Amino acid sequence: MTKFSGFHLLTLFIASHLLSLASCNSTQDLINQICRQTSDFGYCNDILNRNLPTPSTDLVGITKLTILLTLSNAKDTKIYLEKAEAAEKNATRRQLYAGCADDYYQVEVKMFVAAYDVGRGEYKGMVENLQASSRLVILCQNALGDLVYDVRERNRKLRVLLTMGLYEGSLLTK
Repeated sequence: MTKFSGFHLLTLFIASHLLSLASCNSTQDLINQICRQTSDFGYCNDILNRNLPTPSTDLVGITKLTILLTLSNAKDTKIYLEKAEAAEKNATRRQLYAGCADDYYQVEVKMFVAAYDVGRGEYKGMVENLQASSRLVILCQNALGDLVYDVRERNRKLRVLLTMGLYEGSLLTK
C-alpha cells in the first residue's frame, strides 16, 4: 500500500509540474502573439517578461500589467515634458512641451479609467480609452516632430504599449 501511495504522489507531482510548464509555455505563447502585433517585438517581450507577476499569468493578468505599464510610462513622460517646459528658454518650444504635457495628462487619466474598466471586466471601455490615448500620443508626436529625440522615443514606446493593450482588448472582447 505504501508503494501505491508513493507512486500516486509521484504521479501527482509530475503531472502538476507538467501542467505548470504547459501554462508557462502558453503564457509565453500569448506574450509572443501579443508582441507580434507591435512595431517592436523585442521591447514588448522584454517589458512583459520583466514585469510578469507569475510565469502562468493569463490574458486578463497580462492586460492589467499592460495598462499599468502604459500608465507608468505616460506619467513619467508627462513629468519629463513638464521639466523640459520649465527649462526651455524658447517660448514656441515651451508651448509645444506644455501641449504635449497636457496630452499626456489626458492619457494618464484615460489609463486610470482603463485600469478601472479592466478590473470590472469592461473591456470595451478599456479599448475606447486606449484608442483615445493613441490619438493623443500621435497629436504630441505630430506637434513636436523630430524636435526632441527623447520625446520621440518615449512616444514610440507608449505607442507599442497602447498597441499591446488594444490587441489584448480585441482578444478579450471576442
